[in-house]
Amino acid sequence: MQIVSAQVSAIVHATEDLGKVMIALNRICSQDLFQPSIEKKVLKGHFGNEIKTLTLSMRGRSAASFFADLWSRLSRIDRETVVDELGNRFDKDDRLHLRLDKQECFRDIVRIKDQDAIKVQISIRDVLDPTKDIRVFLESITESPALT
Repeated sequence: MQIVSAQVSAIVHATEDLGKVMIALNRICSQDLFQPSIEKKVLKGHFGNEIKTLTLSMRGRSAASFFADLWSRLSRIDRETVVDELGNRFDKDDRLHLRLDKQECFRDIVRIKDQDAIKVQISIRDVLDPTKDIRVFLESITESPALT
């Protein structure tokens, strides 16, 4: 199995500070590993309010390095939760979905949380049996974080 790509995205509501959300994204995507570029889009909400989306995309080694770093920064309990919930976190297109606590990311803490989240999507190639293969893959990362 191999990580093909990673995408990290966040919604910035009109009441939030765009700069702070960008800082949170940059804290998740370590500048030491690579120089991600942030794509910004401006949308209109249901009531005409402005909503911005920020997205970082990575491919190949950058994506693998990003995920290894992210996985190592999660607590043991969060890693176990992800593994236990693989049925809900891994889709038919071989993508692993994680949601990180946006508020904690401001403080450089990586924690799983489904509300007001920074979304992480990891595309993985050559998955035969998602429940078995992904579990073994994630456990191997825990034991040896080097994916490249």
